[in-house]
Formats: sequence, C-alpha cells, structure tokens
Amino acid sequence: MELSPRRQRILFAVCREYIVSGRAVASGALVQGHGLEWSPATIRNELVALEEAGYVSQPHQSAGRLPTALGMRLYVRSLVRPPPLRPELRRAVDVSLSEPVSGPEGMRVAAQVLSEVASCVAVTFVSEDRGGRDGKVQQVDLVPVQGCRAMVALTLAGMHTRLHPVTIDARFAEGGGMLRLQERLRGLCVGKTLAEARAELSRLWAEHEARLDRLLAESLRLGLWLCTAAALDPLWVQIAGQRLLAGQSDQTLAQVLALFDDYHGLAELLCQLLPEHSLDQARAEVHVAAELRPALAGLGPTGPCVLAGMSLIGCRVQPIEDGRTAAVALLGSDRMDYEAAIPLVEYAAQALAARTSE
Repeated sequence: MELSPRRQRILFAVCREYIVSGRAVASGALVQGHGLEWSPATIRNELVALEEAGYVSQPHQSAGRLPTALGMRLYVRSLVRPPPLRPELRRAVDVSLSEPVSGPEGMRVAAQVLSEVASCVAVTFVSEDRGGRDGKVQQVDLVPVQGCRAMVALTLAGMHTRLHPVTIDARFAEGGGMLRLQERLRGLCVGKTLAEARAELSRLWAEHEARLDRLLAESLRLGLWLCTAAALDPLWVQIAGQRLLAGQSDQTLAQVLALFDDYHGLAELLCQLLPEHSLDQARAEVHVAAELRPALAGLGPTGPCVLAGMSLIGCRVQPIEDGRTAAVALLGSDRMDYEAAIPLVEYAAQALAARTSE
C-alpha cells in the first residue's frame, strides 16, 4: 500500500515522537510538537487508516499509537540523506582509531566509544574473505552428533579440513536422512570454489522447485550457510556495551548473548545483513525489529535470529589492497537515533577499514 503524502507525514511524526518519548503517541502531541496543520480529528482518522494498513498499533482503546516494525522501516528508508556526522563525533572516532589496527586490541577503544556515544551495543570486526581465492571443495562429510545436531567437515584444495556445527531438519536426523543430505551436499559443492558453489546454490534456492523437494531445500540451506561460513575467517572482534541489553526480554537477551559467544556466527550474520562496499562508497544498512535475521530463513547453524524490539545499523567495507573486510555495527532499541547513528556507523567503518589496511 502506497501512503499519501499526508499519511506519510503523520506516520513519520509518530515515529519521531516515539523515538524521543518511548510512549504511545496521541494525536494532540502530533499537532503541538510536529507542526502538522490538520485538526486532531483529521489526524485521528488518518491514524485509524495507518493502523488498518499495519503501520501503527494501539495498545488499548484509549491509548495513542505506536509505530510497528513496518512503520519504522518505512521511516528509516525515508532518511536517504541523513545529516553529516557532527564534528565532535568525528573527532571521537578519529581519536579512538588514531593508530593502525593490527589486532583486536586496536579496536577496543573504538567499540567502547561507539557504544557510549550511541547508547547501543557496538560491534567492530575484521575478517578475511577467502571465498574468491581458495581452491575447490574436495570433500564434504556430515557427521551426526546428537539429535538434530551435526558437524560438517569441509575440505578445500590445499587447506586443512574445517569443522562447522549445524542443526539439521528433524526429518533428516534419523533413518539414513543424514547420508542422503551428505550425498546431496557433495553433488552441489564438490569440484567448485566456495564462490562458485554459493552462486549456484543461490540460483537453485530461488527456483520454486526447490521448495517442493524437502531434501533439496534442506541441502541448499545447509550448503549456502556452509559456503558463507567457510569463506569467512573472523580475525578480530570487539564488542562493547552488553550492559545496555538490560531490559530486553529473556528470549531476546539469550539470543543476542549466544550470538556474541559465537564470533564466526556473528561475522556470518553481519556479512549477510551488510552488503560490502568500497572504502569511498560506504553505506550503512538498517534492519529494524523483526527484520534482523539472516537473508534466508533458518540459514544459520541454529536457525534465524529474530530480535523483536531491536534494530541494527551496520556498514561493511573492504579496503582496496589486502582483501580483508572491516565492519562496524550498532545493536540497540528500535528507538535509537537513526539520523545520528547512520553517519556515525558509516564514518567509523571507513576509518576502521583505512586503519586496518595500513
């Protein structure tokens, strides 16, 4: 549904007011605080239409409106050109990355500064993308562990075998199902580079037929995750501000903490969510509320990571010379100040990438 200019203005005013106050927004507050020229009655009618379309919700009959994830995503997408980064924030990032980054300790201060400035959890990481340079896949073995848990042993030409934990669809965990999955994975991956296998698996995943063949669909899901995870080598990771997660639901907190404990999984998720940019073309990506999940449902080894009520802003940059990837991400409430956080993340990612390549 395409919103009229008036409904867009009202929706965006609701989003801005919610970000500031954290409370349901009444029509009177929109008139007084956002310069809307329409009467409260007209605004109430438009809010009803926005609620019916799924952009706002009303906690109870006498309350104001809250933006939904759909409404917040539309608001964030409207911020095509956020204001420039404030000079004092630029200076703080420059000071935190004043020396060349040659290890995880070189990113610690930057992560702490970003967390304090944005009041969010800050993640900085540097990884090496090996998918385009390595030899071909020589062998894939699926080793049962317990129940639906298994290990995938992947051998690339000229390299040691690497093990990756995965969760298998319960329908293939017993009765020879893993052997059938193993054979499908071998047929899909062996003889190809990781990049070639990933491209072919993505093409097959997009075809409707894959959804009708459960064995093929599960093979594609595992193969895609494996090609992505195996191509990444998270060299250095720093996380700051975990205390700011206090107040999240137990389920959300458990998901985030589990993700932070698995650096490889964290790098894999961020690399899927954040397209890679060149050093001079860095652009932040924003994922609001339930949109924070891998690009393919269930792609990760333990399934999708859906964090209701939280948003992620991130930027991933590849320096020109050494092939490493530097990324900066902020994870916090969906009420974060997007207009300030977006340029902050972009500048910090560029600075980290530049310092990493020195």
